[in-house]
Amino acid sequence: MNKKNLIIILGSVISLFVILLLILWIVSIIKPKYFTYEEVENKIKEATSNYYKDHPEMLPSEDGKHSLSYTTLVENNYIKILDELLEDSSSCNVEIIVAKNDTNYTYVPKLSCADKYQSVELYKQILNNNQVVTSGSGLYKDSDNSYYFKGKIDNNYISFGKIVDGKDEDPILWQIIGINSDNTLKIRAVDKYKDRFQWDNRFNVDKNNYSGYNDFEMSLFKDSLKKLENNEYFSSTEKALIIPKQLCIGQRSEDQTGNDGSIECSTLTEDKYMFSTLIPYEYIRASLDENCKKLTDKSCSNFNFIANKNNGSEWVITSTPTNNFQAYIFDGSYFYLGETRRTYNLHLVTNLSEFAFYKSGLGTIDDPYIIK
Repeated sequence: MNKKNLIIILGSVISLFVILLLILWIVSIIKPKYFTYEEVENKIKEATSNYYKDHPEMLPSEDGKHSLSYTTLVENNYIKILDELLEDSSSCNVEIIVAKNDTNYTYVPKLSCADKYQSVELYKQILNNNQVVTSGSGLYKDSDNSYYFKGKIDNNYISFGKIVDGKDEDPILWQIIGINSDNTLKIRAVDKYKDRFQWDNRFNVDKNNYSGYNDFEMSLFKDSLKKLENNEYFSSTEKALIIPKQLCIGQRSEDQTGNDGSIECSTLTEDKYMFSTLIPYEYIRASLDENCKKLTDKSCSNFNFIANKNNGSEWVITSTPTNNFQAYIFDGSYFYLGETRRTYNLHLVTNLSEFAFYKSGLGTIDDPYIIK
């Protein structure tokens, strides 16, 4: 082959290569870029946030569940039409939930694409994963349409919030106590809080010392729970998912039986709180042992997912009507009374919004539920 022909062939190859690159470039411009379902959800959430930043007057003024039309975001140029974001958008619907909780707002895009993808609330995922039972270990349904775990449970763990220590971030592990009748999730921290607390330390005239009083509404414990709302464990987005509730502060005698909450919940706090403690009846209810009837029954630790003898002693919110200077302490296996001036640990209990959406996890200690 002479030099001229070689040059012609080489030039032809280069020309074809350039043409191919040009074609690919044109196709990339014409062909829309599609996203995954989760990427689209994130885009919708971001668009919703930007919309309300620019139109704060449109934010709902009342607590509860509200909605925003996807069309509103499109018409105001905050997001593209769904056809340009999802390849199979013809089977998809979008519901944008706007939940107001005091001064916090949660924006939840609920994407439904036939049998291909569904945004699922965590409480629904838990119900899907757990068949309701009437005996043995498992998830039980109560008369008020609430649910609670009972027995030896190993699939009710959730990771929520982080403990930040310098550059290290440790996820906080919780156990799900149950699903409330309003679809909020009641969860209890596995590990104790970093600080210790007194229940109360006022001067008690009956004892003639600073043993304190066990009236919650006048207690140091009340102030401590309020201060906990400013802890650094949760981002603003996570904090918006915590639902403040009135707390059960009815007093309970050591010899009283009953695990339906009617004793402790006979009196509720005046205010709502983001954090609380385990309530004694919840511990009794969680045991499968038929001999577990009273707080002081050590058999309550049998077949009970809450029981943990290695957790140390912790204050709970419940006090006794017998002595005005005593409240209950939980040592991981049973309850006993102690002077309110004593200092003990605390395992936080809180309630997550029904709009906490499932992302991943099986609910085990090694693969806990993760929310979006």
